[in-house]
Amino acid sequence: MDKLKEVIISITNRCNSSCIMCDIPKESCNELTTSSWKKMIDGSFSLGAENIVFSGGEPLLREDIYELIAYTKNKGMGACIASNGLLVDDKAASDLCKSGVNVVNISVEGPEEIHNFLRGAGSYKKVISALDNLRKYNIETTVAATVSRYNYRFLKYIVGLAKSKGVTTIKFQPFNNLFIKDKSRGKNFLISKNESFELELIIREVISLCDDYGIATNPDAYLKNIPLYLNKKITKNAACNSLWTSCPINSNGEIYPCWVLTGKKYLIGNIKDNNITDLWGSEYHDNIRGKIAANGCVGCMMSCYDESFGKDGIDKKISVNINKIKTRGIVNYLKLAKKRWVKRIKFYLAYRGSFLLFMERVKRFLFRKKECINNLRHENNKEEIKRILGEINIVKQMLENEIKGFK
Repeated sequence: MDKLKEVIISITNRCNSSCIMCDIPKESCNELTTSSWKKMIDGSFSLGAENIVFSGGEPLLREDIYELIAYTKNKGMGACIASNGLLVDDKAASDLCKSGVNVVNISVEGPEEIHNFLRGAGSYKKVISALDNLRKYNIETTVAATVSRYNYRFLKYIVGLAKSKGVTTIKFQPFNNLFIKDKSRGKNFLISKNESFELELIIREVISLCDDYGIATNPDAYLKNIPLYLNKKITKNAACNSLWTSCPINSNGEIYPCWVLTGKKYLIGNIKDNNITDLWGSEYHDNIRGKIAANGCVGCMMSCYDESFGKDGIDKKISVNINKIKTRGIVNYLKLAKKRWVKRIKFYLAYRGSFLLFMERVKRFLFRKKECINNLRHENNKEEIKRILGEINIVKQMLENEIKGFK
């Protein structure tokens, strides 16, 4: 069975925001009880999940959200929450801190006029207050922005705001009509060919600014494809790796392969009726994933899958680059790779939270690679095995030395 890394929950459809790019609050649902979600968390832990993301709607509208975050943390898993920020007053920030949350994701769409237009009158000032409150309690904070025709010229403003508020990570995501009922409205958020050229230049400046400010953001390959996506120039992609590592669950308890591929033919099951351990990695689930892999993904560019869209996800990066070490030599490889590795590690740390949790993931990854090598011992090629193990240990040491500087 594949390794489940992350469970992303849309824990409620209820929301206190009125975003023009989202109709989730209009969707009716029968929310699961606290005990049902705890049972799911128990099952996710049994499957080896490392992280639970609480999303919505607005997850802070659930009175049990702090209890569920604390329950997740007590299981030894990371806990993240995606919020519009409107309810993050001083008390909420204090409660989030007490719950042990790793990362809080706050939506910011641009300057006050733009943000209020996209997310509702008066929301900008509350978001700024939320960022200040989270900083007060030393809670790791990520800013999220939905890039569209309405705000693409203000991406650098978002970077500057993030810097001023001590935000460690910015997650950009192009508009997706997944969350609106009237799909014909989607064209209003797209950009023209000339605007896509303008956005390309802005994206380059954003990448440079984030580097200068020490702010982590999405993989470069992902960001550079946003103009193409908003100009409808991206079609099917290879099957997304998240099909095998990420588990989305909606507010009704339904599990699908991903947030984009939903509907009856993709339904894996419901945690109201079955334990997640019986659904994830089942033969039925594998059959669905196999069909998707054969046809290719739609290239959704959802930011929760950004590391799969690019080729610099941390697990894949280490695996691929170990092979590069063999051909280039360890010294030349490290010189070429160090800058990008540092950037990606910073992003991974900031978005997922918890230095120790990250280190455990790296160690588990390297351990799995060592196990793979041990399985080759029947070939009796001791010198080759010894050489590869030595290279892995060098890479591990380099990672540990770099990460020490991020504490």
